[in-house]
Amino acid sequence: MDDVNTHHHLRPYYDADTFNAGYSSVFKPDQGVVDNHGFSIASKLNIMSQTKSKFSKTLREPGILSQLTTGFKAQVRDADTTAEEAQKTLNDMEWNDLLNWRSWRSIGTNLLEQFLRRYSRHLFQQPFEISRLLLQVGEFQLIKVDDQSKIALELSDRGSGYEEREQDEDDDEEIEYFPRADPDTSSLSDTPQSPNKHAEREHTAPTLTKKILPDSLHTMDVLNAVMEEEGTRGLWRANNTTFIYNFLSVTLDAWFTGLISPFLQIPDPYFIDIVHSTDTRKSIFLTIGASVFTGLVLLPVDLIRTRLTITSVKVGNRSLRNLLSKWSWRKNASELPLDMVLLNIGHSLTSTVFTKLTGVLLYHQFRIDKFSQTMWYNTLELLSEMLELFVKLPVENLLRRSQTSYLLRNRPSDPFPVVRDNLIVTPRNYNGIYSTLQDTNRVHELWRGWRLGLLSVLCGYGLKMMNVEAMEEEKF
Repeated sequence: MDDVNTHHHLRPYYDADTFNAGYSSVFKPDQGVVDNHGFSIASKLNIMSQTKSKFSKTLREPGILSQLTTGFKAQVRDADTTAEEAQKTLNDMEWNDLLNWRSWRSIGTNLLEQFLRRYSRHLFQQPFEISRLLLQVGEFQLIKVDDQSKIALELSDRGSGYEEREQDEDDDEEIEYFPRADPDTSSLSDTPQSPNKHAEREHTAPTLTKKILPDSLHTMDVLNAVMEEEGTRGLWRANNTTFIYNFLSVTLDAWFTGLISPFLQIPDPYFIDIVHSTDTRKSIFLTIGASVFTGLVLLPVDLIRTRLTITSVKVGNRSLRNLLSKWSWRKNASELPLDMVLLNIGHSLTSTVFTKLTGVLLYHQFRIDKFSQTMWYNTLELLSEMLELFVKLPVENLLRRSQTSYLLRNRPSDPFPVVRDNLIVTPRNYNGIYSTLQDTNRVHELWRGWRLGLLSVLCGYGLKMMNVEAMEEEKF
């Protein structure tokens, strides 16, 4: 009250009850904040508390929610009429979407563009993948031939040819114009010579082989050997089967994560990155489990791909549909070698852990994001990919050898056996994981194909660093 008297003493002309400055509400010391109608906030709260019971009774009435949202400006004319106006038939919405040819054209164009891009990249990679698989399962005996040995070999070949020609000429020149009196001796001396000559020629004739003989273990030498033996078609063996396997691998993995993620109450890792997941642990376990289960489901297709790669394109059944129809999970699953199943699981684990979980580790442990710190992120991801290559290659090598051994065992119940003569390489002896790792003299061969893998990793890193500015703009 002292403040009020002070204000009246300083401004005797001011009357708070009659003064109006055009505000929607004014403050009065004795009443508080008052609106134009003279109601204070406290009185409005009392009104709302008194009418609370009335509103609770009328909430169940039709149209009350629409009245509250519109501030009681208008009431609906009729409940049936509003329901008919608010409801939209599904038929109209579906027909509008189906008959919109522009949306269908854009969808078809995007799908065709993605298919052509992926298939073109697959065609470029397929010969190199074939070379790596053949290096993993094949036993190659390389003979280093220098220039002098080549010249000596050519001279020896020429000399043998000349000697054969001279022998043939001598045989032709030895004609007896005056035969002996005894015809029996002449017939005995002439008849045994012709079959012996034919036998020697058949014995010295080179035998055709289907095994490739590369000059070295480099990728291009292996591809040249395949092309010399089976032509251009041999470079793209198992092409469609590999493409179908890769497509099914991505599709089934996404389908499994999308199916299980609602039950775990987490977002789908294929739509929301694991870094931004509400529960990172569940997302990691879901991603790893889906990858392992996908690899086991596609194990028959993977076996068929290996079979089509190591066999000649000139012989055998090379239809994926016909071979896959011979597979039965009930009969053949129990006969699979345990080491091959474990290697398949290990191969899926190495691919998933390094590829999909590197970003999670960098973000949660080091606070490195691929948008704000693109250069550091790509560099550390390069190191992760190199470590993945070092770990993945031995597992993949053992898996391919195990698959080749399984295909060559030729049991009556095997779905797609392979005849050893139809192979284009001499298969490596495989006696299990432990025995292979114990062979210290040849354990380094488990990393065959590392040059091609390292080149692929470095090229991918170079492309990412060229697009650093574009990746930084994506954040905004």
